[in-house]
Amino acid sequence: MHEDAQDIALALDGDHHAFTRLYDRHAPVVLSICRKRAPQDAADAAQEAFVRAFRKLHELDAPDKFRPWVFAIARLVCREHARSAARRNKHEEHAMHLARQTAPSPPNPASTAEHTDQLDRLSGAIDRLEDDERLAVHLHYLDKDPVRAAAQSLGLSRSGYYKLLARARTHLESLMRETRTA
Repeated sequence: MHEDAQDIALALDGDHHAFTRLYDRHAPVVLSICRKRAPQDAADAAQEAFVRAFRKLHELDAPDKFRPWVFAIARLVCREHARSAARRNKHEEHAMHLARQTAPSPPNPASTAEHTDQLDRLSGAIDRLEDDERLAVHLHYLDKDPVRAAAQSLGLSRSGYYKLLARARTHLESLMRETRTA
């Protein structure tokens, strides 16, 4: 992406606003990656991914490859967060169980419950998509130029991206029907 290469050059010269623009362009997809891979720490993981990218920006050989590079950093950070969370959960599981038992239930009107149920079903269905399908959906809804993003991160042509997106939507629709009848 030409904008990325230009902002990387400016950021390497000390322009912090340039890195902010990189962040603004790529943060929604990085956050969606982190929500899937480290749901409890998604915001922290996404922020950490960008901090690492900023610190290692001078190591990026091809500025036009920033997007897949920062996505790879996000996946790495999420794996680390997931391992850390697993260790933490092992030690805190008993305390969390007691807290859930003693916490009062919030009021839950029928319409709020139905809406929450629909969002939970959608989130669960998205989680069940294949990684490429999930990324295609995220790019479609979160990236201002999903075709270019798909070309860079998935190596797809325009038609290849739209075929993947159509397949992902069909799969998502099928998964939503499954959860409705289950």
